[in-house]
Amino acid sequence: MEKHLFNLEKIKDLTSPVDTLQANLFQLTEISSKAEYYTQSIVQQFTDKDFKLQINTLTNLINKVKIKLENISKDNIKCFLGFQEALIKKYKETYLKKLKKLTLNTENLSKIGLSLIENKNISKTLNEISYIPSIEVNQWIEILDSLKQNTIFLRFVKRIQHHYNVIVNDRLQVEFSKIPQDTDLSHIKNFEKAFREDPIISFKEFQQIADNELSQQELKRKKQIVSKVREREEFEKLKKKQNEQKETYEDYLKLSNREFERRIRKQSRVKLNEITKKDVEEKKIEISEEISEKIEKFKSKFNKSFEEKYLIKEDEEKNPLDLIRERKSKKDKEYKHFKDHFKKN
Repeated sequence: MEKHLFNLEKIKDLTSPVDTLQANLFQLTEISSKAEYYTQSIVQQFTDKDFKLQINTLTNLINKVKIKLENISKDNIKCFLGFQEALIKKYKETYLKKLKKLTLNTENLSKIGLSLIENKNISKTLNEISYIPSIEVNQWIEILDSLKQNTIFLRFVKRIQHHYNVIVNDRLQVEFSKIPQDTDLSHIKNFEKAFREDPIISFKEFQQIADNELSQQELKRKKQIVSKVREREEFEKLKKKQNEQKETYEDYLKLSNREFERRIRKQSRVKLNEITKKDVEEKKIEISEEISEKIEKFKSKFNKSFEEKYLIKEDEEKNPLDLIRERKSKKDKEYKHFKDHFKKN
């Protein structure tokens, strides 16, 4: 009995009269509405009052019967539906109990899964993602000229641009709401300009970039100031040195010849400590006998005429200025001699 009662097909057979009952109820309401319409049209054609009263009494009886039938059919439909729900609930409970008790193996699972897929109760799991490849860049370039003349495509592009501008403006308003009230208007305008170029940027990121740029500019400005200060210091040093040289030059010009010669002699004098240093350095130099012999042989190759012509004889006792004056006087004498000679001739 339980197998027959709680079979799903059997439940459908038991509750199938509900559909016919609902259809009959719908027909009853339709017939009653038509009957009322016909009675009203027929009554208008007759003038006998007794006949009209009989028709009215009949229509009232029919309406009462219709109301009773509707109430009975509605109650029956409710009972049938409640009975159907109870049977289906009981069927589900028993079916779940069977599923819990049942140990399914791989074969049964595959059979059940395939049957469910065939009946489209479940869908097959996909191991690979199915996708439609988009148009490549070369294909876009080929069809771009024709698309520029296509009104549908141009209309679609305008809609996309409008939609994009709406999204950008909405995002911009959100970012504006995050900006502090005491922010400078020029800074806000710069942010708006940067946001139009790059809608992904936020005000916080823009503020960080602006701070970094300001710090770099300050560093650059400081470096420029330091370099200018150094240049000014070097210029002042050169200027000071030039002034000192100018003063010494002017002092030299003011000196007499005698004082000038005295200072030159003073500068040409060698200090004692320098002489001692030179002696020490000379002592440190050691020349072997072989090298000294080679030097002497090399010196012997020069004859006296070569020495007189090309080697300058040093006169350590005389002052260089005195030597220059002597040479100048000799040259003057030679010049006068040759001048007198040519005049006589």
